[in-house]
Amino acid sequence: MTTFPPDIFERWRTLVLSARSERFRAERDLTFWQGKAADYDQSQPALPNTLAWLHGQLKGSRSLLEVGAGTGRLLLSLAGAVPHVTALDYSPDMLAQLRAKNPPEHVQTVCCALEHALEHAPPHDTVLAAWSLAYQPDLHAALHTLHALSRRDLYLLEDDGIGSPHVQLRRALAGTPKPARASLLREAVQALGWTFAAHTITEERELSFASTTELLAYCRLPLPEQEILAHLQPHLTRAGNGWGYRWTFDVHVLHIGHQGKA
Repeated sequence: MTTFPPDIFERWRTLVLSARSERFRAERDLTFWQGKAADYDQSQPALPNTLAWLHGQLKGSRSLLEVGAGTGRLLLSLAGAVPHVTALDYSPDMLAQLRAKNPPEHVQTVCCALEHALEHAPPHDTVLAAWSLAYQPDLHAALHTLHALSRRDLYLLEDDGIGSPHVQLRRALAGTPKPARASLLREAVQALGWTFAAHTITEERELSFASTTELLAYCRLPLPEQEILAHLQPHLTRAGNGWGYRWTFDVHVLHIGHQGKA
């Protein structure tokens, strides 16, 4: 049997607490979401392949709970497949955006933090947590809470921080390692002895820029224009005086069945 370093949860905690934004502090994170909520959906990539895969997984599920549902950009696309849906988030501003979309009557919202979720939401057949653990220092407790909330299936979505080509270059120039959360999350689930299935779903993102100046402003790289364009060239196509910028990225999914808990 493969063994894993006993400090996996401490390594996660160290990663979380190293964030310069200090969003592991609830007051800072809530302030962040307050400013981000109105424009959040426009800043995020569409995830058609991931949503299609999740939709297929929901067959036979009678209830779905998304922890960290935010504006409902994932949840509302899945709501038609399940008769009872709960969106849980601790940001009132993000949930306000969800409610402004006039969700179906079978979708309810719960405003509370993950650590209090068991007090405010009953277990659901399926629980989804998509990029919602990034600022949770106590990963061990968070995973057990998520598992307790699921009667049948728990889906954890993360990435390894590789990001877009310009973000990769920015990190390389700054000497900042990528936050490999998906890999750490997988190690943590293995360390708990839970049975799981891992899936990788590839998505594509494409952005359009009316000019080179607009593209450079978006990338925010401390390099001369020609160096930036040379680095991004495999992902760029000319569109009049502007550019199309396209890249692919991977979504990592861990599927933990309720019977998988040791």
